[in-house]
Amino acid sequence: MLVQTSPALAGHAFPRLKLRYKPSLVQLEGGSLHLPLLDPSMRAMPLMPSKWKERLEARACLDVSSSEMSGRKLLLLDVRNGAQRPNVDCFRSTSFGLSGEVSDPLNGVDKEKTDILMYCTGGIRCDVYSTILRKKGFQNLYTLEGGVSNYLKAEGPAGWVGNLFVFDGRLSLPPATFRRPAACWPSSPSEEEEEKERRWVGRCYACGSEVVELRHRNCANIDCNRLYMSCGWCAEELAGCCCSDCKAAPRLRPLLPGHQRYLKWHVYRDGFLTPAATDADC
Repeated sequence: MLVQTSPALAGHAFPRLKLRYKPSLVQLEGGSLHLPLLDPSMRAMPLMPSKWKERLEARACLDVSSSEMSGRKLLLLDVRNGAQRPNVDCFRSTSFGLSGEVSDPLNGVDKEKTDILMYCTGGIRCDVYSTILRKKGFQNLYTLEGGVSNYLKAEGPAGWVGNLFVFDGRLSLPPATFRRPAACWPSSPSEEEEEKERRWVGRCYACGSEVVELRHRNCANIDCNRLYMSCGWCAEELAGCCCSDCKAAPRLRPLLPGHQRYLKWHVYRDGFLTPAATDADC
């Protein structure tokens, strides 16, 4: 069993311990008790981070004509909650490889000649979903052992762009700077190209600007509570809100400095608001 630990940026990520019985860690419509999760042959083959990296680098450097001649293809599938998927809101309703929708990246894929590489935060979701795809006839299934968190520990930021979202008080781990393998450059990159590759991570939800480090935060308007990413300037200018409308809302939480996370929602709901909001209410 692979046991993973990761540091908290400030304080203890889990100040209280809770033990709860869950029939399934990964929620699916119709449940997962019918899936052959305990049969290793029905799950995808796990790849160590080093082997995963080799596959992606080889694919990035592969000549298109040689790929067409061999007839083999590679498809990279992100199965995390929040990743792009066919017209559904959460993983429970995910239908990759099952729906036949145009937006389904597995629609029309050759099940015998396509290598499907699946990854998620810690690897559990991939194990579950790979059994579904195996039952549907997909033969060449691979997962990133231990997920992205294990990859970042073993290989560092190679090939990874942006924050790693996690499901606890940290919200996200610091962004890993992307650096394309040198062998894949068609020619020696200029300083401007290298700087662009190194700097670009994503866009701020509020202003749309490209920024180096994005931090997940919840909107300070407790009636909105949108989870979004923001640049430092917008976080200050909008007082922790996702937009100007929320900034003018009557029930606001204080702007938290650094990487802190808000307390439970009911703490603010019961009257702990910012001085500005309190004065306005009076």
